[in-house]
Amino acid sequence: MSEEFEVSKIKKIRYNLYHVIFNEEIVQKFTDETMATFRVNQGAVFSKETYDEIVKNDQIKRAKSRGLDILSRSSKSKMQIKSTLKREGFCEEAIENALEFLESYKFVDDQKLATDIAKNKASTKKWSKRQMVSKLMEKGISKNDIEEAQTYIDDDKELENASYHGFKKFKSLSESKPFDERLSKTAQSLGYKGFSYDIIRKVIDEIKKENDN
Repeated sequence: MSEEFEVSKIKKIRYNLYHVIFNEEIVQKFTDETMATFRVNQGAVFSKETYDEIVKNDQIKRAKSRGLDILSRSSKSKMQIKSTLKREGFCEEAIENALEFLESYKFVDDQKLATDIAKNKASTKKWSKRQMVSKLMEKGISKNDIEEAQTYIDDDKELENASYHGFKKFKSLSESKPFDERLSKTAQSLGYKGFSYDIIRKVIDEIKKENDN
């Protein structure tokens, strides 16, 4: 005898979403559209084939909707959306289908996201190139898209960012401390922020020059 799935209980979660319990133990989430389309009612019995179809169909639709909902709050990378959907229990097919949908309409565009971060956040937050690369890698941005984004932070811009952080750090240190110690702590701070040795050296030279006057 083929496996059957009987609707044991239906509980409304919110206006268009239901918890449906099959065989007294299997819990699924269905939209009201799925409930109506497949006639998921109390006591209804479905074959395994139909049950699998209902679950897959519902997850594919909800994954698309959830993806749009995530993006309505802030821009996200493909990996970030995938991770969220996976964590929320969507099946692999529903996730991939949702990502294809979002990419086809340019709702998800990792290259644009990387470029926007490089042009805006990296500038306003005065990141180093390494810091920006680290942030983009955390979002799962591809190597090619990261390399493209890096072109928006040239050496002059990075030196400008490092100078901002360097002078700010140096001036925050007590003047009662030895000058060389303040310079050392400033260099360490810039290194922690991902600035290169050459950039740090130039900033330290700027600070020395200003304090010699």
